[in-house]
Amino acid sequence: MVCGHIRPDGDCIGSAMAMRRICEKLGKKADAVCDAEKPSAFAFLPEYSEFCAPRFDNYDLFIAVDCATEKRLGVYGQYLRSAKKSVHIDHHPVEQMFADINCVRVEASSVCEVVYSLFAESGLLDAQSATMLYTGLSTDTGHFMHSNTTSEVFKIASELTAYGVDIGAVNRGIYKTKSFNRIRLTARALDDIELFENGKIAFMTIMRSDMTECGCGMDDTEGLIDYASSIAGVEISICVCEQEGGTFRTSLRSVAADVSKVANLFGGGGHKLASGCILGGGREQVKDRLVAAARDAL
Repeated sequence: MVCGHIRPDGDCIGSAMAMRRICEKLGKKADAVCDAEKPSAFAFLPEYSEFCAPRFDNYDLFIAVDCATEKRLGVYGQYLRSAKKSVHIDHHPVEQMFADINCVRVEASSVCEVVYSLFAESGLLDAQSATMLYTGLSTDTGHFMHSNTTSEVFKIASELTAYGVDIGAVNRGIYKTKSFNRIRLTARALDDIELFENGKIAFMTIMRSDMTECGCGMDDTEGLIDYASSIAGVEISICVCEQEGGTFRTSLRSVAADVSKVANLFGGGGHKLASGCILGGGREQVKDRLVAAARDAL
């Protein structure tokens, strides 16, 4: 079993599916899963119908990708504990290693970069796995616009395209294809943006009622924070999405300030410039707590 984290993003999905395909090419029976509904935004990926479709009750080997903590495995943590062996591949700072073999490279742009470095010379990569890895490389670098875009990232992207990756199709699938309902939700989110600290902090709120009335799910909120981040003068952007049970899933982005410290205050984590956490409480209370923490981070 190859398992990504709850609420998967492109790097999580791309690395999990690529590892699954590599295992299959080695003659293993492998499944790639995560504890979430499959995001429709990545339906263009090869073999996507086989993602999140576990076939067995037990697995000999458990491979965790893009999960800084065991808790991020969700319901699939039980398979980690029952497996004979376990591997953890990541690029997040990890407080406690939880697998038998841990390959954690915090300097890497993405887990897809780590997976590529492990198997670049193996002869096991092909157009399908290269497409999966390119997708994660693209999403975790903000389509090669974030500060984690290094010369090594461009080198890997070039080598992956040589396998036959259709870059146009990947870009359309990730960035250019949105449902009308998603556009309606985007309009609501943009209308709700508030600015604090003389425009240095942007705060966006998406309530469950917004998603319901627009016919959207939680996966439709992915990437909406980028609109807040694009406002001139904004140094920290915050997007909170109301979940079932009265909690708010929070995404934080920064130009320079360390927002991982903000996330850590509320039991979350991530990278210096991109982190997340979950908060309980009312909308205004959550906003006040997050804006105060962001103010301190500035």
